[in-house]
Amino acid sequence: MPEVADRHELAGRVMLLTGAATGIGAALSAGLRAVGCHVVELDRVPLDAADDDALAGSRHRVVGDVTDPDANVEAVRLALREFGDLDGFIGNAGVHDGGVRVRDADPARLRDLTRTVLDVNVVGYVVGACAAAEAVTQAGGVMVFTLSDASYVVSGNGAGVAYAASKHAALGVVRSLAAQLAPAVRVNAVAPGGVVTPLSRVISDGGALERQQVYDNVADSVSGIRALNPLRTILTPDELVPHYLYLLTSQSTGLTGHVVRPDGGLSIA
Repeated sequence: MPEVADRHELAGRVMLLTGAATGIGAALSAGLRAVGCHVVELDRVPLDAADDDALAGSRHRVVGDVTDPDANVEAVRLALREFGDLDGFIGNAGVHDGGVRVRDADPARLRDLTRTVLDVNVVGYVVGACAAAEAVTQAGGVMVFTLSDASYVVSGNGAGVAYAASKHAALGVVRSLAAQLAPAVRVNAVAPGGVVTPLSRVISDGGALERQQVYDNVADSVSGIRALNPLRTILTPDELVPHYLYLLTSQSTGLTGHVVRPDGGLSIA
């Protein structure tokens, strides 16, 4: 992982991270612990013994759904019980809609798909922030959320109507929280584009909504993403970590309601 200036500022800080099992969340958990953070994770996937590592910071995980208020409260209580403080909340858990367009689905299926995507990508952020707000305020801490190029771009990036709606709404969540929690808490976001991760998509199989990987063919996905952005780049989750660390440290003092957009220049294409 790239070296980060001021890497020791976060040593000993306590961060609550959702969606930590794979992709950006897994890279971020490792990056935080590498600089000495204690990380409390909330994810549907339990920790495995093979997940143990020798990074400086400690790691705890609450197994639960990010849309469940009790699971979020449990994660906050775990942080306070183990470490006495909660310095930051990082909302990262998310699901994709598989690029489903309005004319691709019948109304009932699209209703269910949209509700599921909004529930994870928007309600999960709101519930998590609500559960963490008092503790993070007491610590004078920060909140950082994962958005997407789909928070701004609505075509050509593989986002369907449900996912685009959810990420636009999540941008509203970030801005609203920034206003509501100031001046004690800074609230910002990272909106990546051009990243191939194990992001799940929600699909309809025989009437039931299930989850599977967004990228069926990684090679084709890489080629397509490169063609979209001016830098012709593909970012890895590890390469995104410094953007989050920047927003979590005093290097970003004065920023709130701000979105960092590492998208290979997609925003100007």
